[in-house]
Amino acid sequence: MPIIKGIIVGHGNFSEVMLKTAEQIVGKQDYVELVSNTRMSCALLNEELKKVVENTNKHETIVFVDLPGGSCTISCYNLLKNREDLNVICGINLPVLIEFFMLREKYPAEQLVPILVKKGKESIFKLEKK
Repeated sequence: MPIIKGIIVGHGNFSEVMLKTAEQIVGKQDYVELVSNTRMSCALLNEELKKVVENTNKHETIVFVDLPGGSCTISCYNLLKNREDLNVICGINLPVLIEFFMLREKYPAEQLVPILVKKGKESIFKLEKK
């Protein structure tokens, strides 16, 4: 099974920091693109994302967005209008990204996305002493 490509989209240097942190845990990763909205209008961000997504070389792709709202999510939503095959997960966290890297060669995107969403939900909780 071919590896699933990841695109991390975020505000500021969020994407870079998320990737570098995950790589400290799981090792260097290939087939990952980073997109930042820094100094970009919505129109420029739309064009940048379109270019990155079109450059997936027929890899299945999952796009991870930092927030479930804002310019990054709006730009990803605009992509979905013409790319129904695209998978976009909003509200990424480190456990989700690590899980993606560990499983992206084992599952097709349509099976991996629900696993990642579940992981994201399970990784947010209040820590309490017993």
